[in-house]
Amino acid sequence: MDDAVKTRRGVPGDEAEIARLREVMVTTLFGPYEDGPWTAETLLRLNRWLSDPDATTAAFVVDAPDGSGLAASVIGVITERLPSPHNPSGRAGYVYGVCTDPRWRRRGFSRAAMRALLDWFDDREVPRVDLHASEYGEALYRELGFTDCHGTALALRR
Repeated sequence: MDDAVKTRRGVPGDEAEIARLREVMVTTLFGPYEDGPWTAETLLRLNRWLSDPDATTAAFVVDAPDGSGLAASVIGVITERLPSPHNPSGRAGYVYGVCTDPRWRRRGFSRAAMRALLDWFDDREVPRVDLHASEYGEALYRELGFTDCHGTALALRR
């Protein structure tokens, strides 16, 4: 179905809708939260990334069929690490903020946006792409070729 879904790279003016969809995702996964100083910074950072066609962060979106904003969005970032035998370029991608508005779910919108993002990574010769899957998206990510990683993912929060 997603072959018929039109995706596009996010542009300036999409910031509020991308942030809204991200809020939908976070609320679905973790419950409601309050706005804070990070809210304004989110919009500023999105504007900077969306304004720069060479940015190492990009968003891909699907417009709502009824013209009411965005139906879906996904964000990806390219990082550079030291090269290794498994990744001679040292380039790696990370996917986050994958969300479809509840009104538009089950129509292939997130799948289409993910494919556009993965094509963007391919165009930039990024050999490894990581993400953290929720129970809602895991089947889609596996369908797109994501597999379990070796080792244990850990995080330090300060």
